[in-house]
Amino acid sequence: MSNDTFKRACLVQLATSCWIGAKNINQSLLGDLGSSPDWLKGKKLLVNPELLGPIKTTIQQSRKLLSRYALPFPLAGLHLVPKDSIDEIDNRMEQFKNEFWSKVDTFATFYDEACSEAKSALGELFSETDYPQDIKSKFRFAWSFIVLDVPSKASFLSPEIYQKEKQKFQDLMTETRELAVAALREEFGEIITHLSEKITGGDKPKIIRSNMSNRINEFLDGFADRNLFQDETLAKLVDEARGLVKTLNGNPYGVQYNEVLRQKVTHDFSALKTAIDAAIEEMPRRRILLDSVDRGSLPNAA
Repeated sequence: MSNDTFKRACLVQLATSCWIGAKNINQSLLGDLGSSPDWLKGKKLLVNPELLGPIKTTIQQSRKLLSRYALPFPLAGLHLVPKDSIDEIDNRMEQFKNEFWSKVDTFATFYDEACSEAKSALGELFSETDYPQDIKSKFRFAWSFIVLDVPSKASFLSPEIYQKEKQKFQDLMTETRELAVAALREEFGEIITHLSEKITGGDKPKIIRSNMSNRINEFLDGFADRNLFQDETLAKLVDEARGLVKTLNGNPYGVQYNEVLRQKVTHDFSALKTAIDAAIEEMPRRRILLDSVDRGSLPNAA
């Protein structure tokens, strides 16, 4: 496989943290319950968990946004993204970062009050040592783009190590391709299955509403950028889906009231779903077993 992949894409890493606001309690406090300590664990809440909810929501939204652009990558915590999406991802992450820290500031404003509330609620279980003095240091929102390439011959690596690292990198690229192609096919299959069931399932198919077609339209709009490995099989199926979606969008009530159109759409969606299932089935299931040391290092990160 060509190593040109990283001329069209790079990796992005999103690192977030949110103060957990809870702590394990001493197991001796559970002894009176008569249960084995191996089967009974206890925690105490350090603040009302609802106070941390908005911060966690922003983290979830940022990760969901990233998943819309990203493809899986074999190394944990890293996502493969098309280079044409980098500016938009960076802008959206900047917005999420500002939202995140605004919510952290709000939480910090009420932190002392939240501690007082916990002191009253926890009684003897309350301990001031559980509460960080600099609460904002327990939060983090950061992301970075990482460029990868095959190790250079001019690097400090010996010829033997260079050849080994080059092979590791090529194996990594092969696995990346397999993961990315499989992920796109399976995502597309899920979308078509869901949409097909909504449209043709049951005795009374539903009118096509915007929230039902948003997901497929979003996938179709972003497919060209995300199809980094030029999966022609999937590209043909996506083109077929474009035609079906165009028919649906042009006849929002037709599937419900026009029997001829309904039967045609049902048949076409069924055929498309069968073709997608076959495309997923034909994907190689090989997994390259890099050892833990290999997976913990990047060949040539910049």
